[in-house]
Amino acid sequence: GARDDAWERRRRACARALAAWLATEGAKGALRLEWHSTEEEGGLDDDSSRDVRIWERAEGYADVYVELMMRVCEARREGGAMRRRRPFVMGVSAPQGCGKTTTTGVLVDMIRATPRAWVCGDDDDDDREDRVDGTLNATALSIDDFYLRGEDQDTLAAAKPANAMLRHRGNAGTHDLELGRRTLDALARINDDDDNQGSSVRVPRYDKTARQGWGDRAPEDAWDVVSAPLDVVLLEGWMLGFSPIDDDEALININNDLVDVNAYLREYGPAWWSPGSVDWWVVFKVSDPSWVYAWRLEAERKANGNKGLTDEQVKDFVDRFMPAYQAYLPKLYDAPPTPAYIVPVSKERAFGRAATVDSKYN
Repeated sequence: GARDDAWERRRRACARALAAWLATEGAKGALRLEWHSTEEEGGLDDDSSRDVRIWERAEGYADVYVELMMRVCEARREGGAMRRRRPFVMGVSAPQGCGKTTTTGVLVDMIRATPRAWVCGDDDDDDREDRVDGTLNATALSIDDFYLRGEDQDTLAAAKPANAMLRHRGNAGTHDLELGRRTLDALARINDDDDNQGSSVRVPRYDKTARQGWGDRAPEDAWDVVSAPLDVVLLEGWMLGFSPIDDDEALININNDLVDVNAYLREYGPAWWSPGSVDWWVVFKVSDPSWVYAWRLEAERKANGNKGLTDEQVKDFVDRFMPAYQAYLPKLYDAPPTPAYIVPVSKERAFGRAATVDSKYN
């Protein structure tokens, strides 16, 4: 069937452990997960509205986590030696500010707290001599980290002076596709060495506070180093999974600037998220893309304080994304890349009841 009783028990146990950890904001040590705990162990006070909110968050995160672990286990079980060697890639698509970066961060913490034995099928057998020790390893990347260097973005803007959607970072055409391709390919091969303990990949990072908040690629000595063994890669982005629209007339009716963006977008799928590159998708679905204005402003203040964009600049910045949301979100929601897990998100960023698309777990 779909999620059987064992997986459902694991989800509840993980949600309880995560809720307790979130209640301390991670300040009291590393997250510890226990798949065999009972629902009565630990927990939070039901009469606290703060605890209710934390529990709802923990339930949402644990739900996505268990769905992910089911697929990681399946890939290890059915994919053969070569498939087990390649990290499992999860694509996360969500509008700006709705919580995808926070969610991927929590998922990375949960994966890194997951005993490696759980996905090797021996978590119920403590006497096996060939048990796999340690915990899983995961890393998260954002397509934001593949933005063009600041000077290259300026060159693009100068070449397309009438196109407001290409004036600043964000839309298709403002990323270094080859940098992204090289990075993702290197991560896919990170476990290829038989003793892959020494393998590592430098992952680019983008500094959104640079150049008065308009951003620039961080220097290489500030890039992250990801080391083998690597089990899961979480690739997230606001436009991840978007596919171009065929009808140019429809594009022009939305915004003439989309003609250029749509042409650039045709290169993204083959470069970054072809079916052979992403194993499983989580799509956070919003009913009103205009929520992004408030979300993006809140995220800017939280991340960058007074070093980033002004309120007016944030609105102008988001204005440049709205035509893309109008053009591409309907297709993403109606016909997402598969297999996918569609998670509704409210204006308050609460997760709704998720649905699986085109998967054996239906």
